[in-house]
Amino acid sequence: MRGLEATLELSEDAVFVADSHWRANDEELLVCLDSLQSSQVLLMGDIAQMLVGNLATSRESNKALLERIKKLSEHSCVYWFEGNHDFGLEALTHNLPKVKFIPRTHQPLIASFQGKIVSLAHGDLFLNKRYRIYISVLNSRFGLGVLRGVDWLSRGWVYRTLQTSIDSKHIRAFKGEYEGFCMRRIESYKKYFLRRYNTTPQAIIEGHFHLGHSMKAEQEGREILYVGLPSFYVDGRIFRLECGI
Repeated sequence: MRGLEATLELSEDAVFVADSHWRANDEELLVCLDSLQSSQVLLMGDIAQMLVGNLATSRESNKALLERIKKLSEHSCVYWFEGNHDFGLEALTHNLPKVKFIPRTHQPLIASFQGKIVSLAHGDLFLNKRYRIYISVLNSRFGLGVLRGVDWLSRGWVYRTLQTSIDSKHIRAFKGEYEGFCMRRIESYKKYFLRRYNTTPQAIIEGHFHLGHSMKAEQEGREILYVGLPSFYVDGRIFRLECGI
């Protein structure tokens, strides 16, 4: 059983952008990315409403977003975590050579900040079995290959049709009781880390749920901070690490 070893050191000025669900002509996110001057920017998944990195049609439809992220990576260290709306991102290495992509299979990523161990993920982990099967197949080499074949055969028609449908879907803010939800997420992560590493992180940072809320919980004499990142799409907020964890 391995111990927890951080693969990323978070900077004090690190900025987290999550669940922006960018669509063409959405200027707010592009302006935000242009304004960031932090040494480290973490894109925590679902940055685009629909982006499949290995599809030419998808790259073209997200061209403005990719260009802004490339510009950002020229002066900031950018990490892009795959979400459930943006995946197959490692195929973008040629387009974004300075961006570090974190595939879903490498999440949660273990980081450190001021001596604390921090778990980082888009957040669509530890959900029901049906979802796990669906997202695993979609992200597999086979799944991505099928999508690429369909995109090529249809000359992008299938992708554009799906994109129109997905773009029209309403994106919801979190609805529910914060404390109970946060505790359930902490428990899910705790089980994962204890089973794999026999210890737990001191902080958990994730997106996906459009939460915009954090809380501390005492777990067997050990304090764990849970940060449910805000959705940029929902309320235009980002999370700055300098606010403290």
